[in-house]
Amino acid sequence: MNVASALSLRQLQYFCAVVESGSVTEAAKRLHVSPGGVSLAVTQLEKLLDVQLTLRTRGKGVEITDAGRSVYDAALVIDRCVEDIKELAGTIRGDLSGPLRVGVFTTLSPWLFPQLADYFAKHHPAIDVQLEEGPSAGLQTLLTEGRLDAALLYENHIVSEVEIQRLTPVRLQLAVSPSHPLASQDEVSLSALRDEYAVLLAMRPATDHVEEILRNAGITPRVRWRSANVETIRSLVARGLGYTIIMGRPHGDLTYDGRSIVYRPIADELPANYVVLATAPGARQTARIEALRAYCREAIAGLLSSRDGTPVSRTGML
Repeated sequence: MNVASALSLRQLQYFCAVVESGSVTEAAKRLHVSPGGVSLAVTQLEKLLDVQLTLRTRGKGVEITDAGRSVYDAALVIDRCVEDIKELAGTIRGDLSGPLRVGVFTTLSPWLFPQLADYFAKHHPAIDVQLEEGPSAGLQTLLTEGRLDAALLYENHIVSEVEIQRLTPVRLQLAVSPSHPLASQDEVSLSALRDEYAVLLAMRPATDHVEEILRNAGITPRVRWRSANVETIRSLVARGLGYTIIMGRPHGDLTYDGRSIVYRPIADELPANYVVLATAPGARQTARIEALRAYCREAIAGLLSSRDGTPVSRTGML
């Protein structure tokens, strides 16, 4: 018998489920089939390959042999190839479908993800866009573990071996209340902040970068409050309770409680920074990811361009 022709995707799928769940019973629950069906599929696979893949002991679950681990790794490759073929067929038909797991840095998400979700809902409705918000380091870990397809981050937050595509440059700005003396200046030197109270983001690495920039300018920031919520920071600043250094400027220049906030360029030379689309090294470039790349190339730069044409973020993010 030709082993290759006798093998079935079902057998490989059931075997992978056993490896991943550690027992026939749990694999059956996951697959919504009977334990007997799972056990039979694994037994058939072992007979076809003429090698022992598992050691099954009643009441003790399943132990995977070294040969079983090797077959499992190969089965995952086959599964990915099958998914690629399905996706290719969908692309040929002109439709895209399936999950697209996107991570977005917490403070970027309110400004970037809604537009992204709206675009995919209108142009690729069969793609299931899934959102994961969080700190940059955590999102990069999820990328390298294969639990995210892509992430929108700031380039100066990159700490892992991920691949990035620069989308648009961004630049820090000073934010103060309209009544603050610095609000009347066209641009502000960091030295002018020496005796002022600061309200800063309580989220690394964003807060580390801001404080490093201040220290390099000879300023020890007088931090009055820290918050993980950028809108809390903006509302405190709008009430004249301190300044903040922020990556850009949202539409409206109003806080949640309706108060105005003023943004001023920083006169000092600052490190370059970009919004980037990050993916794991060597990750499969699926049609869904390519659709995301195309959207980002077309939309993000325009979305984050400033009112005066200077390439700074409109995200209002720290």
